[in-house]
Amino acid sequence: MLGGNFFNNLGIVLCRGNSGEKNLWLKLFLKDAGIVNVSAKKRDSNIEPLTWGNFSLKKKQKSTNYFIDEAEIFDDMFALREKKDSLLNSLKWVRLVMKFLEPGQPDNDLLINLYWSMKLLTQPKVPPDAASWKFLWRWLDSWGLAPDLVNFYGAQNFNHDEIVLLAQMSMLSTAGVADIFSKNKISPNIRENSFKIAVSLAEKFLIEK
Repeated sequence: MLGGNFFNNLGIVLCRGNSGEKNLWLKLFLKDAGIVNVSAKKRDSNIEPLTWGNFSLKKKQKSTNYFIDEAEIFDDMFALREKKDSLLNSLKWVRLVMKFLEPGQPDNDLLINLYWSMKLLTQPKVPPDAASWKFLWRWLDSWGLAPDLVNFYGAQNFNHDEIVLLAQMSMLSTAGVADIFSKNKISPNIRENSFKIAVSLAEKFLIEK
């Protein structure tokens, strides 16, 4: 949670909008603070949704609200924005985070998961649905909601090779998952729509939590 007159930490811009002629309102997801609403001057137009940076916040005089005093953007996720499917997936993740994470509730594990999953979306040979599944499954696991992977997907008629791949992806880093796809280490028994189905099932678990 935010506290005191100043706060400084890294995070992501989830969304933004206009607030009068000269100001913006932004919803940030910050380390050690969770989701917070802040304001900024329109001159800070480089602070776009999905950008990651270090944000220095300052409390307004005679108010409990904060404004962005300084923002140092370290990753604009430009490569992600170049691919429509990747952009749409990341925006969907952001909506889920805003829906299920209580404002002001820190969740550094989810924040880290979100960043590296977005980086996975920038990998040209990784299917967006594969990155989406990894993000959702790691989120479910960190919240203690994930079922036993082998039993769950086995009951959903996933074949042996598909379950093995999902199990590998659940444990690998972003670089490890990218390596699987870039070096064509995918079994021919993996169905084309298996990741899309896996995502749908994982998302259902989250929604029904």
